[in-house]
Amino acid sequence: MTKKKRKEEEQPDVTRDPSHDAGDAALAGAPGPDGRRVPAEIEDLRAELDESNGKWLRALADLDNYRKRVERDRRRWSGAAREEIILDLLDVVDNFERALACEDTNGSSTGGSLREGVELILKQLADVLRKHGVTPIETRACEFDPNFHEAVGHVESAEHDPDHVVEETQRGYLLGDKLLRCSKVIVSK
Repeated sequence: MTKKKRKEEEQPDVTRDPSHDAGDAALAGAPGPDGRRVPAEIEDLRAELDESNGKWLRALADLDNYRKRVERDRRRWSGAAREEIILDLLDVVDNFERALACEDTNGSSTGGSLREGVELILKQLADVLRKHGVTPIETRACEFDPNFHEAVGHVESAEHDPDHVVEETQRGYLLGDKLLRCSKVIVSK
């Protein structure tokens, strides 16, 4: 056997990646931080790392935006549900106020203990609404404001200036600074 054949038999056959051959042949890469040449494989790994870091940062930003959107939607849905319940309660308040305003056929107001009970329930309900930020819109001696009032009628009035509220037929309410329900009013001409 020749020397060359014997050497090939002694060393196992290793399959090599062609990219390694190119990297081994020369350390031809960009200069590193210390001025020395960096192998191309390391450059490729750094580029891959930078790309992975960019993807990770974008995914993190997307997650943060998702959390903010979910929280904003939750607050909006919670506020809408709150408004819906309060609007239903305002109808109950209106009915209590009507019950207190009505009189018997004889012209006298409803009886003592029943009236006191209804007044206490109405006061308690008004306190609950006020606790949750609901306030009535003041209409007495006010100028008509289409942002807060809905005109359901017009009357001639010598006592009131033109475009002023003469009578409130249904009270309006604010939830914080937001209009919950317009006041229905009769306006002077």
